[in-house]
Amino acid sequence: MIYAIPTLLLGLFLVLWAHDVRLRHRINAGLPETGAYVSVPTAHLHYLEAGADKKSDDRPSIILLHGSSGSSFDMMATLGGKLASQFHVLSFDRPGIANSRNRISNHDMSDPRRQAGAIYAAADILGLKNPIVIGHSWGGAVATAYAMQYGAELTAALALAAPLYPWRGRGSWYERLVTTPVIGTIFAHTVLTKYGMGKLDQGVQGNFLPEAPFADYVQRTGLAIILRPGPFIANSLYSLALSGHLVDMRRDYKDLNAPLLLLSGDSDRTVSAQLHSERLHGENPNIGLVIWSGAGHMVQHTRADEIVAIVARLADGETLIEGRFVDTYGSVS
Repeated sequence: MIYAIPTLLLGLFLVLWAHDVRLRHRINAGLPETGAYVSVPTAHLHYLEAGADKKSDDRPSIILLHGSSGSSFDMMATLGGKLASQFHVLSFDRPGIANSRNRISNHDMSDPRRQAGAIYAAADILGLKNPIVIGHSWGGAVATAYAMQYGAELTAALALAAPLYPWRGRGSWYERLVTTPVIGTIFAHTVLTKYGMGKLDQGVQGNFLPEAPFADYVQRTGLAIILRPGPFIANSLYSLALSGHLVDMRRDYKDLNAPLLLLSGDSDRTVSAQLHSERLHGENPNIGLVIWSGAGHMVQHTRADEIVAIVARLADGETLIEGRFVDTYGSVS
């Protein structure tokens, strides 16, 4: 009788663990094909490549960086595919997320500036000269950090729906749970996949509001890849740590002198355009600004055509002028 309860608990743990493993195998089998890898001192990075025949010294390559809970598949699904008809495009899994792995601690890599450094090192190894870096949401903070640190080696950086200023809040319960030592690891390996699979569609709908995702979004973007324990824990730690890093980053915004363009929707319910993109533009009018009427958070899908048009103009040599505003249709006003 003394050993009955521990034995039952161990049995329950093994059943939950085995079921989660089985679900992850099923997820992996349904994911889009992986691409290539490049190692830098701080990370082993996975990326997808398209439009390789468009690579040249005359036009910049495009680097795409996904947001929180995303992956290279998300950025390539709509925006990357459209850009590849004109440009050489590389979509990266950010360090520690999806198929990329960190070579330093998740805590050290939680700073957008460290992630920008890893992407910059990869671009250098891959011979990408003066690229256009486009980041969405969390990746938009990385694109901004890239511009702050390597602005002289950019054609332009575009930050889509990016969080740029600190905020109050403790994060979600599951982010706090999975980043708790021991118990978080147990949860991530026994419950996470089962729980997460039932929440993916709901989360997608919420992120797109007031707009709607395309019908097969979860499958085409391989969204379930985030339910792997390692990437989920890293993603959660990044989410919880971002606000603190933005406290430091914001101190340098007023001195930022780089080709940076902020693009947001005025109906974004995830990252307020007014509190982030518009605020930074007001603090430093040297930075370009795009506000799309009626757009939500997922502008890399819903405003892909407009982004491609803007990228084409920047690639052809148009420069961002102080106070410039680009409206919904990509025309200058």
